[in-house]
Amino acid sequence: MPFLLAVTLATLLPLNDLGPAPYGWGYFGGLWENGSNTIPADHAAAGLQRAALIQPLDADGKPSPTGKIGFIVAGADDANRIAAAFSPTARMRPEVVLVNGAAEGMDGAHWILYRDPNYDRIRSSVLKPAGLTEKQVQAAWIELEDDYPYAPLPPQYSDAYLLKSYIAASLRAMKIRWPNLQVAYLSSRVYGGYSTIQRNPEPYAYESALSVRWVILGQVDTMRNGGYLWDSRIGDVDYERGSVPWISWGPYFWANGTTPRSDGLTWTRDDFASDGESLSDAGAQKAAAMLLSFLMTEPTAQWFRAAELPPRIRPIRAP
Repeated sequence: MPFLLAVTLATLLPLNDLGPAPYGWGYFGGLWENGSNTIPADHAAAGLQRAALIQPLDADGKPSPTGKIGFIVAGADDANRIAAAFSPTARMRPEVVLVNGAAEGMDGAHWILYRDPNYDRIRSSVLKPAGLTEKQVQAAWIELEDDYPYAPLPPQYSDAYLLKSYIAASLRAMKIRWPNLQVAYLSSRVYGGYSTIQRNPEPYAYESALSVRWVILGQVDTMRNGGYLWDSRIGDVDYERGSVPWISWGPYFWANGTTPRSDGLTWTRDDFASDGESLSDAGAQKAAAMLLSFLMTEPTAQWFRAAELPPRIRPIRAP
């Protein structure tokens, strides 16, 4: 563990609590720009426009009153466990078909090329059994990681920089395979401070949120600058050209162990399996509850929610 991390992990603050204060090496807190946790108004308005395009589609991707809305989970180990624990029940519109495309070992490198066998696996073993085609996938929740990180920040070969390139490339590959993908919600990893195997410990889990933020704000800047983005590691993330879907934050999972976040979220040792990195059943259920709460309140996720909730059912609040 790097010395700097060893002396700062105990007081490290989640990005949504850090605000405009510095994390280090010129990087600051906040989920959005200028240390804010509020989505910029122009990006929010664009998201509503893209989300309004989501509608039931037939197998050929054409609007149909008897069609389906494919909602896919993409990622590796933790995303797979969270999806398995996710149970929207009556809260989800009947035409929405939720499918789990995440799988153990499917880290970022398996999503960056549209011809990767991973996408064929999803088409044949995930979408087809659910009665979906690739043209019916219209929304995604994505949590990508690098299973073999090399170095934390600040070097230019740091994993946080590699991961942002993985995320951006994966969004382009997904748009090719799933041409009607309109919106995608990105999450970074949960706490990694309990790791006993040291395969992917802190600060990689924490810094994965910087990767997510860089890509999302890269899209914000792209659209404001007429399709131009200076960051070559991100590349083309223009949703107007159809290169990628519109993207935004999904639930932000990171909290510093048992130190309560401002909203009360903590991660205890029992939330993880014996390796200290993989979510246990309890941890996956906690994260799944956060995902459901997000989808029940996110303005661009109206396509997901049933028109009317049963009277006694209310959105689950994050712990």
